[in-house]
Amino acid sequence: MKRLPLVIAVLLVTTVIGVGVGLPSGGVDGERQAASVDAQPSSQPQLSDANPSQLSDTMGADTNVTNTVAIPAGEIERSDLRRQYADLGPAAEFDTDLTTDRLATRTIEHELDALAADERGERIAAELNAVETEIDALETRERTAIREFSREELAPRELLIELATIHLEAATLRDRTDMLESQASTLDGEPISTSRLQRMEYDLQMLEGPLRAHVVSVLRAERPADRILIETSDTSITMAAIDNEQYIREVNRKPLRGTGDSQLTPERIEELTTERYPTLWEQSTSWSTDGLESVFVMSVSFDQGELRTFTDGPTERTFIEHQRLPLDDVITGSETTKVQDGLNVTVEQTYAGGPLRLTVTDAETGEPLEATVTVGQDGQESQTVGTTNADGALWTLSPRASFTVTVLGEDTSAAFVDITPPAPETVTSGQ
Repeated sequence: MKRLPLVIAVLLVTTVIGVGVGLPSGGVDGERQAASVDAQPSSQPQLSDANPSQLSDTMGADTNVTNTVAIPAGEIERSDLRRQYADLGPAAEFDTDLTTDRLATRTIEHELDALAADERGERIAAELNAVETEIDALETRERTAIREFSREELAPRELLIELATIHLEAATLRDRTDMLESQASTLDGEPISTSRLQRMEYDLQMLEGPLRAHVVSVLRAERPADRILIETSDTSITMAAIDNEQYIREVNRKPLRGTGDSQLTPERIEELTTERYPTLWEQSTSWSTDGLESVFVMSVSFDQGELRTFTDGPTERTFIEHQRLPLDDVITGSETTKVQDGLNVTVEQTYAGGPLRLTVTDAETGEPLEATVTVGQDGQESQTVGTTNADGALWTLSPRASFTVTVLGEDTSAAFVDITPPAPETVTSGQ
């Protein structure tokens, strides 16, 4: 069965999703077979230039899109895209803190085992109160880090280290909460509210994410150095990277959550997901949903990828979104081709901050070429983003503003392509 290609677009609704963390039990699960669908973007020539170089642009759109949440362009206060490297200092601190927290959890567990039932119930309640206090502290740290980065009071690397630390601490607190829930299950009655435990679980999941996990791996040198995009408003954040043939995207817009009564149900969440992510839903192999009235989590799995969304009950807005998309399935919506100095360079875009695909071939023979690719902005020194593979192709991230792609051939040949990436709003389709 042919896999359905994905088109990346942006759904500018007040929503966000999460990925890479476990769901509480008790949700709704589904298994589905992906439909066999072929989709090709349409294109229309718009521009050509005279020799010695030739330039052409085409714009494409497809109604079968995989949408993504985004911070509206007018609200973005800071955008940064740069390569991040391993750093053994924070990495060592990660490991020390993790070991300390895990030992603390095991100590609490052993102490609970030694208590009588009535004393154990009181101790469990006290430990849960302590976890809730730590959750509040982590949420405050997250808000502070985003705000300080937006105001240029925090460097990109410092922000990533802080968010990675929060991610790891949230994971250890989930482990502790699971242990306390297990201890409570041995007591008579229901000493701890199930809804309270679920709320704590979701609050901790919202502090984790696939991009944060990727940052941890980069800092530990478990993954190679990688270009990471960060975009923020004063209260929201988008992060993205390309790793291991996947596009990783994490959006957090918690302020979009509303107040009031909620009528949200698992059936309604499924309906919203099919409307907002039609192509991905058709391709899905399994899905699960779980939640309280105030927030629902939808996890959609597909071949070599995953989507997770957190949707607010009162407003039906997705306020957290996590995506892992295989690059081979990404369909681009605009294309720029330039022939210069014997090089035929094609740049296929999605949107500002999204993945773009660059292809280099010999202008005369059409054979793919291995070439070094750099990206520069605002007259600044260009940064090397990679080398095309044996097929002459390279995936990389698009900066927010206009930029110049420089392609350096094996000899002295060079081509320069000026790109203005479409704003996320302009590539939304079918919404």
